[in-house]
Amino acid sequence: MKRIGALVCMILLAAAICVPASFAEGNDQAASNKSDLEVVQTSPEDGADGVAVDNFSVKIYFNKDVKPKNDKVKKANAKQFVLKSTEGTKIPVKVYYNDEEEGLILVAADVVSADRDHQIKGGDKYILTIKRDFTAVDGSKMYQQKDLTFTTLNQQKSMVVYMLLMVLMMGGMVFFTVRSTKKAAEKEKEEKKKQAAVNPYKEAKKTGKSVEEIVARDSKKKRKREEAEARQREAEAAIEAEIIEKIRKESNKRVSGPRPISEAGSTYKVKVVTDQGKKVEEPKQSQAKNSRGTTNPKGQSGKKKNSKKKNKKGKR
Repeated sequence: MKRIGALVCMILLAAAICVPASFAEGNDQAASNKSDLEVVQTSPEDGADGVAVDNFSVKIYFNKDVKPKNDKVKKANAKQFVLKSTEGTKIPVKVYYNDEEEGLILVAADVVSADRDHQIKGGDKYILTIKRDFTAVDGSKMYQQKDLTFTTLNQQKSMVVYMLLMVLMMGGMVFFTVRSTKKAAEKEKEEKKKQAAVNPYKEAKKTGKSVEEIVARDSKKKRKREEAEARQREAEAAIEAEIIEKIRKESNKRVSGPRPISEAGSTYKVKVVTDQGKKVEEPKQSQAKNSRGTTNPKGQSGKKKNSKKKNKKGKR
């Protein structure tokens, strides 16, 4: 029993010595975390869905200034960003620093230099990794590696949804247009019926006036309406005639007077021959035909030629 008691005392003593040391180490760890480089916010957020495929990029906000002072640090920091798909396909990236906002960088997929197999695709999940060696201006680094996940937008599904919405919208527009047109036609029809159908006996009974007076008043209204419609038709016809006349005047081209074709640059020459020795203009084309002769003498129809042929055959 004495040995057991001594062993228990030794264990308790060791625990009492180690616990303060562990607390001190935890405090040191917390103190060091405050001075480490950390990611404060991202846009889009970690785990976001429906990220655009075109111009795939991520804004990352750090708690410190991360813009490098020289090209060496800039190149080293660019290697600390790795973008991969869940299948392991590596996508080349470019890192851009913001001159106006401290602690902001933009990591974008380099779709220009990447080949077809290393492009961002729709409906896939991608992981952007920030390694521990990414360094801030003050020399501090990431306490641990940071992984950000994003899922890109499935463009085919989105296109189908957009097409369905477009079809529904067009169908709704057509439905409401037809409905409103139908209602307007029915309303106009009812108004015409009201204007046309006037029962003088009912009106006389309702108003207490004579039938002749009601008929005269109705005739006067109809005559005025017809005159108004006739004036409207005349005005429309006058406007139409004015427009047609204007178009005709604009389309007609006038010249100051006749001019010879030589003024337009023509070098065509003709030979002039007449029966009385006077010159007459004759085109070259007709001269060529006359020189070759003709099988169709002037002034003879087909019937005359056929009758001459028959007479010759009879004489033989």
